Amino acid sequence: MTRFTRRQTLKGAAATAAVALLAETFGSMRPAFAATDITAVEWGGDVVDAMKKIEAKQDKVAVNWVLHQGGSGAILPKIKATWPKAEYDYVAGWEGSFNGMIKEDWLVPVTVDTVPNLADIPSKIVVKNDKGDWMAVPRAVGGIYFAYRKDISPLEVKSVDDIFDPRLKGKVCWPGPTQSMMLQLVALALHGGGNEKNMEPGWALMKKLAQTGNIGRVGVTDTDFSTSLTSGETALGFYSEPQLTAVGKSFPLVRLTKQKGVPCFLYQSGFAVMKNRPNTEATLAFINHCISPEMSTLYAEIAGEAPLNVKAKTPDALKHLAFTPDEMNEYVYVPDFNVVLSSQDAWSKRWESEIAPLL
Repeated sequence: MTRFTRRQTLKGAAATAAVALLAETFGSMRPAFAATDITAVEWGGDVVDAMKKIEAKQDKVAVNWVLHQGGSGAILPKIKATWPKAEYDYVAGWEGSFNGMIKEDWLVPVTVDTVPNLADIPSKIVVKNDKGDWMAVPRAVGGIYFAYRKDISPLEVKSVDDIFDPRLKGKVCWPGPTQSMMLQLVALALHGGGNEKNMEPGWALMKKLAQTGNIGRVGVTDTDFSTSLTSGETALGFYSEPQLTAVGKSFPLVRLTKQKGVPCFLYQSGFAVMKNRPNTEATLAFINHCISPEMSTLYAEIAGEAPLNVKAKTPDALKHLAFTPDEMNEYVYVPDFNVVLSSQDAWSKRWESEIAPLL
């Protein structure tokens, strides 16, 4: 695992030069000797770039950055191997990895008292344990939802029922069983009166959709999806934010994130605070800084995920993922990710035996 440590010991004249150089790089510079060191696990690329800039805008904590290798769930066996000794103060993750940590009882619960800026984040999105305790701090969201190209769609899509319209024959790009956590089937189940725990209405509608001939492409990879919609092969799809963003950069894309009766799923990135660490209070204070309105705005601008703090400014390109608390309750469905993730294998097998032969 690669470790990125930004804290440096600066002496004499070299200290002045180094501070000047880093001030140009980050815009502002935390002191070389911050009060507390913490170790944090983050994603690379734009995410860690954003977090380094956020770190530079405070002087209480110096962060030793550790980068995820592969999916965020890959960190779980590494934590388990050393437990009850914890090597990280916080681990960035999402609902799937958070729930794995909650099961192992590794996490420090969070509250508005310990992280005051949580008061400005919709509580619906906060990951909870069986007792209802808040177990992770959300910072931003991406989405998985229906969208269509306005310039080539033969109809204005306003309902899940519309994807069965014969005018869309061959024009739907549908995720395969390895994509989108199969939330596309959960969306159908919800429309049919079920949910992730009662999927039979979803399977019935999935068979009906397959038999219409409207599915012109099954997206097995992210490239399948973006290529199909950008080429005009298909006009409508259900996919995740990065691929939809890529299509939307070149074509007029209607995102059905705030359409009544059409479910929108959000996936969050955020912070899980580990037990058995000496600097928990400093870690919570740093996380509180990270989700402030100003830092949430900065993170969105760099990392490309929509802020959850309702007082933050959402970039125009991400406003389809900005929800007021009332909009969150009306348009966003938060499934039981324990059920969704534990059902993937069974759902995939059922797809191959019951749906694939109809396509």
